[in-house]
Amino acid sequence: MKSPSLFAISGALGFVVAACSSATVTASNTGGSSNTGGSSNAGGSSNADGTSNTGGTSSTDGKSSTGGASNSGGKSSTGGASSTGGTSSTGGASGAIPLKNPAVPSAGCGKATTVTSGKKTITSTNQQRTYIIDIPTNYDMNKPYRLFYTSHWIGSTSEAVQSQNYYFLKPLATAANDPAIFVAPQADGSTWQEKDHALFDDILAFVKQNLCIDTTRVFATGFSFGGMITYSLSVNHQKDIRAAVGIAPANYNIFIPSPKSHEPIAWMQTTGMSDTTCPWVNGTSTTQGSKYIAIEKATDNGCTVPATIPTWQSGNHVCYDFQGCRAEFPTKVCTFNGGHTNIANDSGSSTNWIPEESWKFFTQF
Repeated sequence: MKSPSLFAISGALGFVVAACSSATVTASNTGGSSNTGGSSNAGGSSNADGTSNTGGTSSTDGKSSTGGASNSGGKSSTGGASSTGGTSSTGGASGAIPLKNPAVPSAGCGKATTVTSGKKTITSTNQQRTYIIDIPTNYDMNKPYRLFYTSHWIGSTSEAVQSQNYYFLKPLATAANDPAIFVAPQADGSTWQEKDHALFDDILAFVKQNLCIDTTRVFATGFSFGGMITYSLSVNHQKDIRAAVGIAPANYNIFIPSPKSHEPIAWMQTTGMSDTTCPWVNGTSTTQGSKYIAIEKATDNGCTVPATIPTWQSGNHVCYDFQGCRAEFPTKVCTFNGGHTNIANDSGSSTNWIPEESWKFFTQF
């Protein structure tokens, strides 16, 4: 197994970004995103808004999925006290919930809250840990909001995710007049670790107790090492997380619970086909790489796994919805002409399609 290494990022934010494998790349970044490819983006050029063009014509592989996502109503939690483990907590959802199910309010619904947006401290595994929370300006204590748990890349900060508007999901929520609550946790050190499962449990318990969220619509996402901890959480927090999106994730050089539960969870991921940092396949491995995350999730979700998963070959990004999945657990993989990045736009477009596809995936539930 290759050891992780750090990649310096120059540009507007100047944050250090993560590697899933050991190569050294320095990339320039202009709109607050990490453009850290393990190799150059073929046919692509940088846009002034911080997105990167990937060139080519339109491609349409991948049929639309019929699925929705899982999870049933959750019990209230006792707040933000320290947790003793990294397994799934009592709240959230369990089993197959149909699409567009009625909200299941958390214990904090109907109560005035003293929680405000900003950086907070919480005790987790006997440590003082921090996170940023973003609460809608016109917060309604009787409205169960979606909750997004958004994890940063290696060596980075919760502030970096905040500066990207939580992987660019917050502007989409605002435009849809569907505000949500966003959380950006802070790693203890440069990487996410086993104890960060407990951190997720503790933050979720506190939010459920003190704010009004829909316990069946808790979502997780992250880029690079943030995508890796998102994957890690997804293998044993299916009762808490309804759907997750891994942006350039990997399934190695990160804590993975063992044994995995292999319970279903709605899953989407993105990978640039010239990404050598968190690649589609890690060298000649038959187990490491985002391809094998997709196969694992599709198998867990009862999907049909084709002999060859359709991936980008030319033109614009390609999203493939696995067929035959349990209706509540759609599984989607998007690939494109590019490297290690959470910002990508198709030829002739200035729109970053990654948050657009992520938002569509999350809001089907």
